[in-house]
Amino acid sequence: MAAENEAIDEDLYSRQLYVLGHDAQRRMAASNVLIVGMTGLGVEIAKNIVLAGVKTVNIIDDEIVKWNDLSSQFYLATADVGKSSRVDATFPHLAELNPYVSVHKLSSDVLDSGDLSQFQVGTSRFCHGLL
Repeated sequence: MAAENEAIDEDLYSRQLYVLGHDAQRRMAASNVLIVGMTGLGVEIAKNIVLAGVKTVNIIDDEIVKWNDLSSQFYLATADVGKSSRVDATFPHLAELNPYVSVHKLSSDVLDSGDLSQFQVGTSRFCHGLL
């Protein structure tokens, strides 16, 4: 999405503009979002946030893809099982969704440093371990 003083792509964001308005869309376009966990819920949240038009989406998940991940995470393939981390397998798909949004892969070291002040919004593994 455009920076705060740039024009909003009204064709791309027409539905959101109708509901949220230009001011909210501009504020959203200035947001840096951190999403920890690229399981089924995490990737759905990431997809929706990228499509919504925030400034940056940062994703973290160092776990190697397992067979059971294929049942809930729609960007993973059998070729990823045991070879790729969830973030490495998911990143290219999220990055191509919206040309206005920068998508970045981060390692879990960011969480260890404790400095999360650069992010306006963060999500975590909401349903991790419930099944």
